[in-house]
Amino acid sequence: MQPVQLSLLPEQVPPPQNQLIGQLPQPELAEAVAQLARLIAKMTAARRTEADGE
Repeated sequence: MQPVQLSLLPEQVPPPQNQLIGQLPQPELAEAVAQLARLIAKMTAARRTEADGE
């Protein structure tokens, strides 16, 4: 038999995405979006290069 840990605390459920984005400071949010866009562009370019090489 394995021990069980019980808790009276409510389950930790992450907030909905729209609430999470609203909590970020504007400069950090803008930087995060810019970095994400760069990563997507690099990935797209790499896939195009890979497809051209095949």
